[in-house]
Amino acid sequence: MSSSSNLVTDAPGAPPPATTPEPARFVVHAWTPGLRGLAVVTQLAALGALLHFSAQLWMALSDGSQQPQPVPIIIGLVLRVALPLAFVSALRRGHRATVDVDTHQWTLTLRGGARMELPFEAVAAVRPWRLPLPGPGLALRMRSGRAFSHALEVEDAVPLLRALDRHGALGAAQTHTLVRYAQARQALWRRRWYHLMGKFVLFPLVPTAILFRANQVISFGGALGEYRMYGLDAYLRSFGRYYVPISLGLLLFACGWRVVAESAALLAAWRLPAWTRGARRAAEWLCRLAYYAGPLALIGALFLT
Repeated sequence: MSSSSNLVTDAPGAPPPATTPEPARFVVHAWTPGLRGLAVVTQLAALGALLHFSAQLWMALSDGSQQPQPVPIIIGLVLRVALPLAFVSALRRGHRATVDVDTHQWTLTLRGGARMELPFEAVAAVRPWRLPLPGPGLALRMRSGRAFSHALEVEDAVPLLRALDRHGALGAAQTHTLVRYAQARQALWRRRWYHLMGKFVLFPLVPTAILFRANQVISFGGALGEYRMYGLDAYLRSFGRYYVPISLGLLLFACGWRVVAESAALLAAWRLPAWTRGARRAAEWLCRLAYYAGPLALIGALFLT
């Protein structure tokens, strides 16, 4: 008589063994309602100032009777745009936090070390912000009917929502229009410092050099005519009088196209969900084409006429 000593661990047709989701950590910015409201108002004021200066530039160029004055524009950009946006950035850094999604709860750890533990069953819903400012984010609605004390700003909320989805229906907002819009925006919009440096500092040298050289040839008989006649200081000052307004004009021109791109990307995420990423990519390339090719085409047209 013999007996089998083998253990059957996976019977045919049997369901796979249950697995426990691994803990995950996500970097967010945790905002209280009051401070988020302050950041939103400050950011809207800065964006409004940008649009105001862009409209002024467009009116001056279309009218042709007056030239934009660079000094007032620079002062206005610093006071009404750069400083407010720097203030919002400082607030954001001060509210950096982490969210740990565990097996039974998620834990919000603030920058100062305070921890808030939320059992999954205590949260009724996770919803995107209706206004994605100062950035895209999520609001938590508790079972008690009240909103959680902190709202979470996160550029791409999909990984966090997927982690929550393993523990119930808390990740249902993955398909929301603003979540899709923010995910494509985070993946395809170039915002590194070297991108900005090349775009707004180095590229303006190209149209500046073309127009400046043309002026030197017409006024002084050669590309280095003013340098030979009046010296390096006068030559560089003359170059600066071209570079500053051109770089400011390109900056404001880019801001106008950014409004168009964001509007188109948001509309695509709302009306054509399957084309969200493709529409964002097309909008970004349209912005680049308008910014880099548009001024050079305009200069070419001026020389031809």
